[in-house]
Amino acid sequence: MKMQESVLARVRMVEEKNGIKYAKPGGRLHKVMRVLYTLLFAYTMGINLIFIAGMFMRYYGTDNFKNFTDTLITVCVCTGLIIAGYVLSFFRFKLIAGIISIVPEIFLIVTFGAVMKDTLGFMGFIPSFFWRHFIPLALMIITMSVAVFIAVRARIKTERQYKKVMDNLYRIYNENGGDITDDQWDNFLKEYDPSDYTKLFKANE
Repeated sequence: MKMQESVLARVRMVEEKNGIKYAKPGGRLHKVMRVLYTLLFAYTMGINLIFIAGMFMRYYGTDNFKNFTDTLITVCVCTGLIIAGYVLSFFRFKLIAGIISIVPEIFLIVTFGAVMKDTLGFMGFIPSFFWRHFIPLALMIITMSVAVFIAVRARIKTERQYKKVMDNLYRIYNENGGDITDDQWDNFLKEYDPSDYTKLFKANE
């Protein structure tokens, strides 16, 4: 829903008055997580593209290519989903962005671990697997999870407090002015001064 800035100002005043403090989108922690994720995202995309290109150059047209088809498809699909999640994270779809980013990152850890086996056949137990794939992907999962948690938590808390303020304003308005039309209510919200309740009804006087 679209929120009135004047009412949101009241929400922020209420939070400040009550000493409500929590990480918010645009805050320092959220910005740090976004920057770290962007750096890891750029690195991982580069590594994935090199892997895909390398597999095609090495095995395409050979009898072994079909043995790596499933792996290539998995890496390509997961890479596409991570890109989509990164783009969506700049809009309002924070939770969706988080889900379609984190899930394929988990799949990529398993996929690359299965491909990069050591001489004994243990999954991912070679040094290059950890610095190329496991550590960057694990950090991406952590940073995206934190960023999504901050955004979703802030939205839930803000909307909850916003509803309380709106209900309170509507109750006070009705107690003093009786029934109102939708247009009167809209005009009232546009002119509402969140710093002074004595000005509540000047918009429609």
